[in-house]
Amino acid sequence: MQKIEGKLYTPFQKKHKKVSVDRKDGSWNFTFEDELKWERLDATVNRVRASEGYMVSSFRELIDEVAIVTINNKNFEMFYRGQLDDYKNNTAEYFKDRVAKSTIYPTICRPEKNSDGKTKYSIKKNQIIERYDRLEQMIKLVEGKKRRYFKEYYYALFQHYDILPTPLIDITQSLRVAATFALRNSSSGYLYVFGLPYPNQSISYYSDLGIVLIKLQNVLQTDSLRPRYQEGFLVGKYPIVPTKTQGDDLANRMVAKFKLDNTDGKFWDKHFPPMPEEVLYPKNDSIELELLKAKREFDKLV
Repeated sequence: MQKIEGKLYTPFQKKHKKVSVDRKDGSWNFTFEDELKWERLDATVNRVRASEGYMVSSFRELIDEVAIVTINNKNFEMFYRGQLDDYKNNTAEYFKDRVAKSTIYPTICRPEKNSDGKTKYSIKKNQIIERYDRLEQMIKLVEGKKRRYFKEYYYALFQHYDILPTPLIDITQSLRVAATFALRNSSSGYLYVFGLPYPNQSISYYSDLGIVLIKLQNVLQTDSLRPRYQEGFLVGKYPIVPTKTQGDDLANRMVAKFKLDNTDGKFWDKHFPPMPEEVLYPKNDSIELELLKAKREFDKLV
């Protein structure tokens, strides 16, 4: 995915010189130190990614802030994603002199975890190739049970129903859904706003920008409940190839980052409650049941 270049109007943190004066003993002593302040004008994707996330403490406030971002960046269609943690690059000791910035890679490119539960810093190329091979094998298994579709259709199924790692990333056009995921089982979380090209088809390909954008409710069957309830979309690099590149990082399109704070339990109110768990993950989704059955069969074969 090609990075958004140029200036944006959105919250980001900027360093300012703070001057303190001490007149002790009749002399003037000046102290200079850096102070981080939130600004909006002249933001860039890199500045947004490097920020700590603009703090909001209610869903109503989030609506207002996202409206400001949307109105002032009309070149893009806005999409959202909620996460518990803000994963950043350049966190290893070797990169201590570099600025850490948010990264959002698809599951197929994410490193495995160590025995202590912590995520490894990198993933080997052969691991990514092996995951793509498993993905192709699973597609062949599912294809044998029903009519054949295009490859992106199966990627969409497997990603949204958490069947296998894929090169696609879940996003939504529902601010409420994204905020619910960000605060799911937690008092704080992150909500990202991404600027993507306006969709023109059920599956939109943008070769110049290196983006494929999939509207799930237009692609999957009518009895696929979860993607409809979540107003789900999927996005990934185009063309899809079995390698990890900077083009896989959705943070290249990040136009805003918000830190959601619900420590006082007042982020939601009676007019704007979180999405119920049974709506996010409906239990009577027949497509999910079919896929889980196919996954059990697949696990026995490989």
